[in-house]
Amino acid sequence: MINKDKLKGFISGLLFTAVLGVSALGITVLAEPMENKISVVFDNIKIYVDGVLSQPKGANGETIEPFISNGVTYVPVAAISKIFGKDVSWDGNTKSIYIGKKPDIKVQEVTVSNVEELFAALGSNKHIKLKPGIYNLSDLKQGYSERKNIYWKEEFDGNELILDEIYNLTLEGIGDKPAEIVVEPRYADVFTFINCNKISLKNIKAGHTIEKGECAGGVLNFNSSKDIDISSSILYGCGTYGIIAMNTENLKFNNSIIEECTNGAMTMSDCKDFTFTNSIFRKCESSNLINIYSSSNIVYDKCEISENEAFIKDTNILAVSLSSGIKFTNCKFKDNKTFNFDKNIIPDIDFTGTTFDGNSFDGSLDFGK
Repeated sequence: MINKDKLKGFISGLLFTAVLGVSALGITVLAEPMENKISVVFDNIKIYVDGVLSQPKGANGETIEPFISNGVTYVPVAAISKIFGKDVSWDGNTKSIYIGKKPDIKVQEVTVSNVEELFAALGSNKHIKLKPGIYNLSDLKQGYSERKNIYWKEEFDGNELILDEIYNLTLEGIGDKPAEIVVEPRYADVFTFINCNKISLKNIKAGHTIEKGECAGGVLNFNSSKDIDISSSILYGCGTYGIIAMNTENLKFNNSIIEECTNGAMTMSDCKDFTFTNSIFRKCESSNLINIYSSSNIVYDKCEISENEAFIKDTNILAVSLSSGIKFTNCKFKDNKTFNFDKNIIPDIDFTGTTFDGNSFDGSLDFGK
């Protein structure tokens, strides 16, 4: 049986356990169901497009070749994508492969006033409007969930909520102040998004209920997700980081605040195309305030980084490695204390239009403290 991880791999072109079958008559048909085991023959089949050899490659450069089963020649979806110049995507909820444009899907709008209604409404293609108030996820019954995309993961001192393969979800506070979403366990993230796409948070405040300094979990955790939009929101400690991101792309953080987190403002690895605009990162007690590893095109524009304090020696306000396209344009670093700010630690960063005032830095850059 083909498991879910392999199914994801096929969609990105890494495997081709699922493909489009092309018969000898040129009629396109769907391949057999994913659960079926089939016998296949590899016979060095080549694909030519308008007389030119086309050999689709996997992520590691390996050739993905067609195969034959029961007299039908199967061509990898990756090849179809390349031949027609169309993007390929997979929707785990509808079990659908999309080549090129996706069909228009109606978004269901739901207004909620308590945490039970919020939890019941979570899912793909939802716009959830939260009335003013506090939504404590830890008040929910946290046993077995019949929804495979929304479930609980046990942490050291409680459970955290996982949203897995959720597409097109908006959480929007509709009051004058942000609707607040909280959790109680110290080791739990408020929300963890895995393999999610098109997630939006507007006018939301999120954090932990316990006192500052006692957390080991973050606020928002994104893993293998893309197209994230956070606006007019507040992410606060005692969470370790406001944002934890891994293998995630196209995140926008606008007119929002990360404050009073206990390990730093954010940490990201293997990410790309993040934009932070008109936002504030303040009053965090930090080891490294902003951690960027193996990432590209991470831009901070018109942001304020202020009143943060290192709690251990040799702590960097910016810890950047194996990354490119990192920019702090028209930003303000002010009143930060006892951080290292060494250009050997933060190479090739664009600080165009950025100012530094009232900071206490060790090993500060040439443009001053």
